[in-house]
Amino acid sequence: QNNSSDSVATLLQVRSRLQNVEYVFVDEISMVDCGSVYTICAKMCAALKNDGTPFGGINMIFAGDFAQLPPAMSGSALYSHKVGRTIHRTSSHLQQQASIGKALWHQFTTVVILRENMRQRSQGPNDAKLRTALENLRYKSCTPEDVHLLQSRVAGRGAGRPKLNQPRFRNVSIITAWNTHRDKINELGCERFAKETGQPLTTFYSVDKLSGDADSEGTKKQRRQTMNPRRSTNILSEELQDCLWNLSHTLTDHHPGKLSLCIGMPVMVKVNEATECCVTNGAEGVVVGWKSRPISEDKEALETLFVKLTAAPTPVQLEGLPENVVPISHQSRKVRCKMPNGNFLSVSRDQVSVIPNFAMTDFGSQGRTRPNNVCDLQNCRSHQSIYTCLSRGSTYDGTIIVQPFDSKKLTGGIAGSLRQEFRELELLDEITNLRYLGKISSKVTGITRNELVHSF
Repeated sequence: QNNSSDSVATLLQVRSRLQNVEYVFVDEISMVDCGSVYTICAKMCAALKNDGTPFGGINMIFAGDFAQLPPAMSGSALYSHKVGRTIHRTSSHLQQQASIGKALWHQFTTVVILRENMRQRSQGPNDAKLRTALENLRYKSCTPEDVHLLQSRVAGRGAGRPKLNQPRFRNVSIITAWNTHRDKINELGCERFAKETGQPLTTFYSVDKLSGDADSEGTKKQRRQTMNPRRSTNILSEELQDCLWNLSHTLTDHHPGKLSLCIGMPVMVKVNEATECCVTNGAEGVVVGWKSRPISEDKEALETLFVKLTAAPTPVQLEGLPENVVPISHQSRKVRCKMPNGNFLSVSRDQVSVIPNFAMTDFGSQGRTRPNNVCDLQNCRSHQSIYTCLSRGSTYDGTIIVQPFDSKKLTGGIAGSLRQEFRELELLDEITNLRYLGKISSKVTGITRNELVHSF
């Protein structure tokens, strides 16, 4: 956020949370752009009143895999050659921040590469071939044998083809590249699940109000397209309310206008509700109950949704509830809704922040291990997207691809900037290992990556 939002209360709150903290872990570093590294550093320095040391003097540990997805928005990846490490006066403010962020990244010279595959550990012959294919896919250098292996997991009706109607793949969330595809698969999945389980779908509606100060948010283009009608009330017209309810979840910042649910339906949490109870953004579960309130003669809104977590890292036991069952309350969020005419409208939306989980995006799948991994690779934008989708699976037999894909995305080699990043990280890993063993020359020194590698 902008510096103008750094209120004294906010900085004091951050400072109190960082008190006595020695190490801060940042995961999925491949998705962090250069500008965000600068922002993290600047905010920590401001909160800790320490501008003389990067990140306010706190030790930072970054983890991730640059073979996975790059930053989701327009920011430049940490290995991008489009961003230099020096600042020029002709550069824009954002370009200067990105350059500082990249320079900060190059001050991380202690590198440990984890080489043991903890996800694909099965020992079957096809599992070993899958691990080899994924390793080659990291560098976009799949062999014809690798491509043939992956194509053998494309679902089909022919003899010997894997089948999506196998019980193990039923109701498993499909990884897809587009949010619009995710929303449509979720819509169809809700109807199918209710029909198969013999339950009616109960639809819960959000409570929306017009929000002020819309012009201060979003990109310059979005601000130009933002609707901010002159009004004497924040109550929506019936026509506008129906339009907002019918927007897909993608167009409402994943804070749904309508939720059609039934008992047992898989859902995904979309906000950090209670991190200490494993109710975090991306947590998966199934619906076990709810409490609601009427908002009109024929519509209801959710008060609390009860969800049983299906992949909690640790058991959760709340008083009065079964194990791993957690309550998720409705909350009001400011949402930028993209209207059918392309303009944006800011509303204050009160709703429970979950969506159906019959599909998820490649970005949403990062960090997961899935014994049964269903993927749609055809619309993946890059080999990094394909690698992210496929590497979620733990076995060959547990991986299934829903339709044929373009094999050209698996071959041809990676970009020079990413190849250089991999090479330099390997060198830094070797230097770190030798330093740990006490086998490195005292002449090998440097506070930045280039200095250290050059001296090595």
